[in-house]
Amino acid sequence: MAGLMSNSRMRLIVPFLILLIVVLIHAIYWIVVAGGLDDRARRWIAAQEAAGYEIEHAGLRVGGYPFRFSLRAAEPRITAPQAEGGWTLELDRLAVSAQFYDLTHWIATLGGGARFVSEVDGETVSYLMTADLARLSLSSEEGATTQVGATIDNLTLVAEAGPPPAVQAAERVVLSGRIGEDDQFAFRLQADQAVLAEAAVSPQVERAFGRTAQVFRMDGALTEWSVLAAGDPFAWTADGGAVVINAAQLVFGPADLNGAGEITLDPELRPAGRLSLVVTDPETLITALVESGLVHDEQGEALRLFALMAPRRDTGIALPFRLQDGGLFLGPARIGSVGAVD
Repeated sequence: MAGLMSNSRMRLIVPFLILLIVVLIHAIYWIVVAGGLDDRARRWIAAQEAAGYEIEHAGLRVGGYPFRFSLRAAEPRITAPQAEGGWTLELDRLAVSAQFYDLTHWIATLGGGARFVSEVDGETVSYLMTADLARLSLSSEEGATTQVGATIDNLTLVAEAGPPPAVQAAERVVLSGRIGEDDQFAFRLQADQAVLAEAAVSPQVERAFGRTAQVFRMDGALTEWSVLAAGDPFAWTADGGAVVINAAQLVFGPADLNGAGEITLDPELRPAGRLSLVVTDPETLITALVESGLVHDEQGEALRLFALMAPRRDTGIALPFRLQDGGLFLGPARIGSVGAVD
């Protein structure tokens, strides 16, 4: 009888002992990795400072026990050397975290605002970004970053000094991308309720479309990614680099468009290429273009005739859209111009 009672007690105690051992092992693992994370962050800062960067912060703290590792930096400030542009990035707070079981996937969360300061043509420019949520996701394989993602809710961009940004606000921005083995960076981008700055659109464009794009989506790839990542657009263009657009959608005032195609840069670094657009309501779009002055009456009539002969799709009619010699062409009509990429 005593033996049976002893075995019964052991059956009750053993699970708790196993659980205690697991908790202790996990605690030791977390402490060791957390200490290594703090040391790794400080060594990374030292390496950047040795390369000429200036990095300041109001303190580093590792937390997140027991389910994740989280490195938090208060008021980080990074200044690049002049050879790298001499820019400065200031953040209110920055937290970088990963689940305890996967240290190849890290998520950076920005708290408060972010300020970017630099010099352009000898003049100081300063931009302030605020958002309800700003999160960046990074995944790596064998020490190299292979996937990125970003989510920003209720974004605002303000020029404190310098020219205004092209986009001054957006309700939501979502970006994801992955580097493939074929030297392509495949990406998906979506922006909802993106508000363009007044200086970024001509009066004719504003009369035709307004300044708020309700929906913008793009699914595509950047070819010759390693060349483009090196920061030389001339070399990228010479090597046949292009933006391959598999699918795109734009809802912008009277424009409701879907399209696919390919865009590159011409020898003067102006966007060049061709898209096949499906226009949901061509008559409304053409009327807006004519009434705003973006196209002349004769061009509008040519567009209407072109639309009558254009192939029909389930969601509208197909029209070619070209970027050529600095011009924007919808069918036979030139509707605008585009400059070189800086």
